[in-house]
Amino acid sequence: MIAPPVVHPLQRFLDDQRPRLNNLAQAWLMAGAEAFGIYTADGWLAAWPAVPFGQAQGLRAPFQVSGKRAELWVFGLFDAASQARLEVDADLVQQLTSLNTDLDSMTVELIETQDQLLALYGLTDSMRNQLRVDKALAALLSESMGLMRAASASVFLNDTPPIVVQHPVPLVAETMLSRLLEQVNASGNHVIIVPSDAPSYGLPLQKFSLVEPIYVHNQVTGILCISKEGAFNSPDIKLLRAVCDQAGAHLENLLLYQNSLAQARIQTEMELAKTVQLNLLPQQLPLVAGLDVSAATLPASQVGGDFYDYTSDPGLPFLFTVGDVTGKGIPAAMLMAMTRTMIRSKTRMLEQASPADIIGALNDEMYDDFTVIGMFATVFIGQYLHEDHVLYYANAGHSPVIFCPAGGTAVLLEADGTPIGVLPTCLCENQAIYFNQGDLLIAGTDGFSEATNPQGELFGYERLLQLVESVAYQSAAEIVQTLYRAIAEFGAGSAQDDDQTVVVIKGV
Repeated sequence: MIAPPVVHPLQRFLDDQRPRLNNLAQAWLMAGAEAFGIYTADGWLAAWPAVPFGQAQGLRAPFQVSGKRAELWVFGLFDAASQARLEVDADLVQQLTSLNTDLDSMTVELIETQDQLLALYGLTDSMRNQLRVDKALAALLSESMGLMRAASASVFLNDTPPIVVQHPVPLVAETMLSRLLEQVNASGNHVIIVPSDAPSYGLPLQKFSLVEPIYVHNQVTGILCISKEGAFNSPDIKLLRAVCDQAGAHLENLLLYQNSLAQARIQTEMELAKTVQLNLLPQQLPLVAGLDVSAATLPASQVGGDFYDYTSDPGLPFLFTVGDVTGKGIPAAMLMAMTRTMIRSKTRMLEQASPADIIGALNDEMYDDFTVIGMFATVFIGQYLHEDHVLYYANAGHSPVIFCPAGGTAVLLEADGTPIGVLPTCLCENQAIYFNQGDLLIAGTDGFSEATNPQGELFGYERLLQLVESVAYQSAAEIVQTLYRAIAEFGAGSAQDDDQTVVVIKGV
């Protein structure tokens, strides 16, 4: 390839200002000069008239152009006034030449700035179209390499797991990029690596590398490393800083979008789980001779560990269950579904199954599962025999269960066994109470007794017993509504702390 000829800094000025220089030369010729010219170490750049001057004598005035010496010459005049005039003209040409050079430099800078702005716009537009972090970083790498005229580049984002994108091929180990991130984070500024230090970082040999931090939410979360021939100057550093600022802003928006998307997905899944859980509960109230039955549940979160169930198969005693798996959310909901299913299964498998038999079989089956995950479940099972007007029950650690005989005082039916999953052997025994017209049994979960008001005070058992006595004359459905309303009024707008489930059985 043939190198372009070297052009004197004055040549561009001569080309641009030829008419003015012609006028200046004509003014000298009209003043009696034989010739006028501009001379440099390379020879005559211009002359009026355009003829060689040989060894002719004349006046001259030197000036500087971009550090190079030049001279204005006038032939045929030798007086001091002409010399002074020539020096003024030389100074004027020097100033005009300098202005012309500055204008050229400004034009080049404006063009470069325009190109950089267009490139930054292209970078923003390219990243904006990406909804995945790795794709956005790939776009960042591609655009920034073109913008910086780089030979290679790497981008590292400290995510879980870290995201690494390199071009044209993977050159730098992830551990080295992580080390560079730590170095940039410690310094709070960019890092420039010269060719002699490149091998210790695993960076391209014989290249200068510029490592710029990427800020996300005001934290150094990643780095962009650009390698190229030649040193990085101040405009390069400012440009890469602008690139990384653009990238950080886009990554913030992208991560916010992905977080919103994930939250929406979780919300949808939780709503689906809530629908499934509620559909597992009885959808219709049973018709049981001698009983008025009602039930309801209100999870503290979208899904919970409370449950209730009942079976009223023809020819078999009416059986009902209330349970509470420790914890909230998806884990409690999953164990709740398992426990409910197991109770149903054991009820059908065991002939003439009593409440204590069912709870014992349930504990045998699920003890290991509950122990492994460190959870347990309280369970109350009641069984009503209409012909005998007797209600049998077994209580595995469940509370509150309240019995209020017609016209009498409400009392708690204490548990005589530990919750499911606490001990390998169930200690529950069958208990029996006569259950006649007007008698009332309420089996709830601790979301009622442990509800709190804004002052942190518990609703407690005493209030609950008094409330039950005061509403014992109501129907089962009305009692359910009254219980929830009383707890809501006591809480006075406080967030619900725990799931609230209740089954109300009233003799009729």
